Amino acid sequence: MTDHARTPFNPDILGVLAAIAAALLFIPALQYGWVWDDTALVNSHATKDAIGGFHPAVSSLFRMEWLIGVGSPDIYHFTSILLHAVATWLVFRLIRGVGATPGIAFVAALLFAAHPIHVEAVAYVTGRPDLLATVCALGALLIARSATVCAPDGCRSPWLYAAYTLLAVAVLSDEVALVTPLLLIGLDRWGSPRVPTRGRTTAYVGFAAVAVAGILARIGAHQLRLNEPHELLAPGAGPWAPIIAAYEYLRAMVVPYPLNAMRSLTVVEAASWSLRLAALASFAVLGLIVWWRRHDPLARTGAFLLALPLLPALPLPFTQGAYVEERAAYFASVGFCFLVGSLISWITPQRRAQTGAAILGILLAGVAAAGTMKRIPVWKDNVTLLADAARNDPKDPAPHLALADQYASVANYNAALTSVGRAIALDSTNADAYHKRTLLLNRLGRYPEAETAARRTVKLSPEESIYWANLGDLLAREGKNREALEATRKAVALDSTNAENWYNFGVSLGASDSVSQAIEAYRHAIALNHGHFQAINNLGTALASSGRMQEARDVYMKAVQAQPNSVQARMNLALASLRLGDTRTASLEYSTIQKMDPAAAQQLLDAIKMIEAMKRRPTQRAAPPPPSRRLPSWTPPTSSPPGRTSGSGS
Repeated sequence: MTDHARTPFNPDILGVLAAIAAALLFIPALQYGWVWDDTALVNSHATKDAIGGFHPAVSSLFRMEWLIGVGSPDIYHFTSILLHAVATWLVFRLIRGVGATPGIAFVAALLFAAHPIHVEAVAYVTGRPDLLATVCALGALLIARSATVCAPDGCRSPWLYAAYTLLAVAVLSDEVALVTPLLLIGLDRWGSPRVPTRGRTTAYVGFAAVAVAGILARIGAHQLRLNEPHELLAPGAGPWAPIIAAYEYLRAMVVPYPLNAMRSLTVVEAASWSLRLAALASFAVLGLIVWWRRHDPLARTGAFLLALPLLPALPLPFTQGAYVEERAAYFASVGFCFLVGSLISWITPQRRAQTGAAILGILLAGVAAAGTMKRIPVWKDNVTLLADAARNDPKDPAPHLALADQYASVANYNAALTSVGRAIALDSTNADAYHKRTLLLNRLGRYPEAETAARRTVKLSPEESIYWANLGDLLAREGKNREALEATRKAVALDSTNAENWYNFGVSLGASDSVSQAIEAYRHAIALNHGHFQAINNLGTALASSGRMQEARDVYMKAVQAQPNSVQARMNLALASLRLGDTRTASLEYSTIQKMDPAAAQQLLDAIKMIEAMKRRPTQRAAPPPPSRRLPSWTPPTSSPPGRTSGSGS
């Protein structure tokens, strides 16, 4: 029998296995919905304004996904998982390209696939910019360093244009890709085998040209920060802010923090010399490791791949970096995985120990995967995300207030009230917390408690008109008309450009029998907001009670135009028309109401009979319909700080 030659093993299979592991690990995210800033995608239908900053390539991809998935988050999560798998495969190929053995490359790629710091970039749809930029930049580097492109006689391959295209997409995805030209030079210079500079000028110039074009595009789009204060930084942090931020990124790569969407650099941390010295010490240790392993191409290129992509993530004058956003470390973590691979290759240098290296690497990746599996559910929805933030930063009231907004948005007012109570326990001088407490207690009908909270609110922040408006609303509900009038008058005095303030003032004036003044207040509200239905409807009621029935009927017509589906407005119009002898309009409105609400139509019919009876007794006059009342509105925020909640009167 003839012996057949053994088929050689293809090392690229290991890269495919690592990519599959990356995809399988994040499969739970497929069932998740929109979280935090993702709501901007829904509200904008994935247009260019879907996410802040300069990300035109990402916005285009979002738009395509929106059209394919008809607004479903499933396609977005699928794309993110697919991109992460591709990134893992590219990391394997890149580390092989700088001289690593297949086993070490597999271990490093597996660690990249499972690293917990990637959860925010992959499981959170709005973390897409760093993910897409990394994939395209790695693809551009691999093409530019391939044997076909790096021919001894120079870079003349048409494939180089594919590298330029990928780099352009990366630069238009996120500014982290702007460092790619320097990474290409570093990989050529310190990788193994080293690529001679001669003959590479075309590739270097082309990459640099794409990066410069990206910078010019950012300037044209007014997206360079130019010394603008960065988000989440303590005032006066100065040059220590990027140093501390870099240290926090390095710490997160070694021991990931609990997810906290509201992480910031506080004044105490910025001034802490222990934190400053820890940062400097960590850089020294990293430098010593790289110097010690300077003969290993993985250590040399890994340090470069770690340091340069981290720069755009830092709060530097010309970057968009904030303070330790974990998704911003996605590209830089490639270099970290290179360094880990270098250390594993040092621990097991002998060929016979390669099995031990693989086992050690797989165990390390397994620990990372366990951390990732624990973190992925945090991005399931806003409640779990904010609950995790509150749990891991127990002294900060902000997550509790944001969590209250989320509970209130689904009408879980008791849970929202509990969260507000926790925020107040942490900071009893927070007027916004008492304001939210006021609104929640109002919703629950606990008016005396709501009044107490409202009085505390205006005491803490007496210059906010909205707080006085809500206090006036509560006092009116409790029948304290004189005090309600004073509170709403104060709101108007503080902000006479707010239609709600004038509306509340009109309600209080009407309750105090100052009907003529109430009419003027309602007119002010309508002048500021032409579609203010409550103000229009109450103006009609006030005019009718003053005997100005013709004017009231005209106003009720405007109320019907403002809200054609309002049964109340149509009933008011029918009754006013009937009192003026306009039976045709009354009949038409009755027919419309009968289709909309038969029970209301019966009430209208009873009212018509009463009016006809009144006509036979002219000394009596039917009372006008009561003014409308509505609860204060609740407007939960997304990722931006909570905005003022508009109050309304009774």
